Amino acid sequence: MEIKRGDQVIHLVGQQLAVGEQLPDVNLIDKDKTSVALADRIKGLTVISIVPDINTRTCNIQTNHFAALAKEKDYPILTISTNKPEDIVNWCHANDVDMVYLSDVNHEFADASGLLMAENGNLARTVFLVDATGKIEYMEIVADMREEPNYDAVIALADSLSK
Repeated sequence: MEIKRGDQVIHLVGQQLAVGEQLPDVNLIDKDKTSVALADRIKGLTVISIVPDINTRTCNIQTNHFAALAKEKDYPILTISTNKPEDIVNWCHANDVDMVYLSDVNHEFADASGLLMAENGNLARTVFLVDATGKIEYMEIVADMREEPNYDAVIALADSLSK
């Protein structure tokens, strides 16, 4: 699959996941540098926000937006990126955000989900909504990495399914 960053074409490595499939059974690194199973972080209906690099403008906006929504919603919202755990901790402190943020620094999720951008080694900007079993109910791979995801679409579906 190809996506873009402006005029630059970016290639995603491998086969991308699809609605109806299960999230991969992978381990990620939490802010305490502990390996955790992604499945253990799925607490019922869950929104998963994936950002390429937390230290960039659009990723910052996206993560702050979902962090604010997480305070209002009855379902968890977590973030995954390829940033190192210390980068994540620093960003959370600088932005006064307390949220579940997992590092895929070892690319386990990126490789298993087909979301690794070949040109830069980061995850593609993506949003998932998964049920309690990890089945994907909604998925958006953002076509241009400079753009934000469709917050309204994923939150509307999450709100309707959480009732």
